Amino acid sequence: MQTIYEKNLAVLKTKDPLLALALLNCKPNQKFDVFMDNDVANFNIIDKESNTPLFMGKPLEESMQKINDFSPYAYYPYLYFYGAGNGVFYRLLLGNSQHQRIVVIEPELEILFIVLNLLDFSSEILSDKIIFLYAKFCTYHMIHSLFEMDKTSRIYSKVYDLHIFNPYYERYHSEILKLNQYFIKAIEHSVISVGNDTRDAIIGIRQHIQNLPDALSSPTLLNLLENLKNKDTAIIVSTGPSLTKQLDLLKSIAPYATLFCIDASFPILHKHGIKPDIVFSLERVEATARFYYDTPEEAQDGVVFAITSIVHKRLKDSIKRGIKQFSFRPFGYTNLFGFHQYGYLGIGMSAANMAYELVVHSRFKRCILIGQDLAFGDDGTSHAKEALYGSDEIKPKNSEEKLFVSKYGGGGEVETTRVWKLFLEFFEKDIAQTPYKLEVINATEGGARIGGTKEMSFQEAIKLIDTSKPKTPIKLTYPKKSESKKNIRIAKEKCLDIIAYGTEKKLLVEELFLKIAAYTEKLEKLNNENKLDEIDFEELSSLSDAIDTIKKLFEDKKFNNYFVDAIQSYIFHQELDIAKLVVKYTKNEIDKQAKQLEWIYAHKYWLFSLAGGMDCVIETVKEALESWEENN
Repeated sequence: MQTIYEKNLAVLKTKDPLLALALLNCKPNQKFDVFMDNDVANFNIIDKESNTPLFMGKPLEESMQKINDFSPYAYYPYLYFYGAGNGVFYRLLLGNSQHQRIVVIEPELEILFIVLNLLDFSSEILSDKIIFLYAKFCTYHMIHSLFEMDKTSRIYSKVYDLHIFNPYYERYHSEILKLNQYFIKAIEHSVISVGNDTRDAIIGIRQHIQNLPDALSSPTLLNLLENLKNKDTAIIVSTGPSLTKQLDLLKSIAPYATLFCIDASFPILHKHGIKPDIVFSLERVEATARFYYDTPEEAQDGVVFAITSIVHKRLKDSIKRGIKQFSFRPFGYTNLFGFHQYGYLGIGMSAANMAYELVVHSRFKRCILIGQDLAFGDDGTSHAKEALYGSDEIKPKNSEEKLFVSKYGGGGEVETTRVWKLFLEFFEKDIAQTPYKLEVINATEGGARIGGTKEMSFQEAIKLIDTSKPKTPIKLTYPKKSESKKNIRIAKEKCLDIIAYGTEKKLLVEELFLKIAAYTEKLEKLNNENKLDEIDFEELSSLSDAIDTIKKLFEDKKFNNYFVDAIQSYIFHQELDIAKLVVKYTKNEIDKQAKQLEWIYAHKYWLFSLAGGMDCVIETVKEALESWEENN
């Protein structure tokens, strides 16, 4: 029969192998002693170095008092703590079904060893109801992953707090501050990633559907990956200020390395007689098309243009030679069509992020970055010389608005922008999560430091490339016309289903909105007449239940795929404020009724926004489908 420790450790081996290994090598009774009482839940832990107990009084009494003091947090789904204590508090806290996840960061491995020897958390660890983290192993990326485990954790960003377990842990002040900054940075990244402008998503849906006939007639992403298999080195060429000084070396190595070039770098490379293998475009905006139509058509010969299905029509039409290879960005509305052979690239926010994803999917052995400054040059320039929109396309901010990140090579900081910082964070996250051993070399020799890369001069980096024989060209295969026609027909059927399904669900949302609007009008009338004692709380409860039913739409995969990408920006930002209401503690029936009234008012505009967003998607799909008829 397994001991408590063996049960906990067996589960940790699957959930957090690094922590499990550390615990296996942990030597007990080095820094801490356990003081046991007759009651197994009433044990104290003594710090032998400072002769300090974790609990100054009776541990069980303090744990029970802490549970009582924590009652205002009874409705919080996600809780974050620094310090495991003796674990009893968390064992009690897990009895509240409202808590979906409790994260506990412990600075002392020996304390985790003691807790997991005496208390069984195995089922809760397995279900992620509780996550124990060893502070020494905590990185920003580990903290960030907590907000990627499900779709709801980031909704509670505005009620985040890192609770210090008890006064004993205050001695780890500097580490607590560092971890808290990781949490804040992770929350900020998660919130910004959602976006705050639904117009981008609507444009993306329209252009994705408009481009589907061309996309489904192009070589697949799988076909491209097949052609890139077993290649050694990819060089991702971006357009930062440092690119200019690398061009001569790039030209010398171009016949041997696979050149991944972002669209803005394409005209610059052409001017210097360098032909990239693949050029990437992922944005929706028309301005990106200029990188193609302002460059001579012969520059496109022999080049693969890896573009996403959401690009502007003018960009697509400006590529007249070479090979257009469409892929889908990993959005719900692209996934729902089921053409997985064309997806999915572009989870990041820049063409360079997209290029790195392809490097990883293709299993290159080495990736070299150049021109990836993600910061202003020493002279204040934002882009390389000869950039189409000018080397000073983006201007540095005023002194009070300046944003800085660590400098390439260390030894200081460089000025960046919020957007570049987001690109940087996507790079660092992607590098940290690369599923195999990929050598990533940052040979930019300027700009921002990219965590997880090896910094090396470009001159040294290209010495690693095999120059014994030239690279072989990429040759893609187009799908059969019969297959393309079949897929286009399937795509049209899916679009018609979006319209039919969406119209049905939108009607339900609109009906509830009208009921709530009428109810709130009655409330306001009762308030004006000083008759609030006549409030119909049965109707209030019924409307609350109806809101919950509508919210369950977000658990429907079909609804998510059809609508969430378009509506999530403004719905998400409303949910951030609604979350503060969800966790609001109610002591009695009056508090509960007041909370219900706030809930109804908060969802009046929420329902209005939801119906409006759904309607916009439906009309956009109709409009995009009409373009198929116009082009045939």
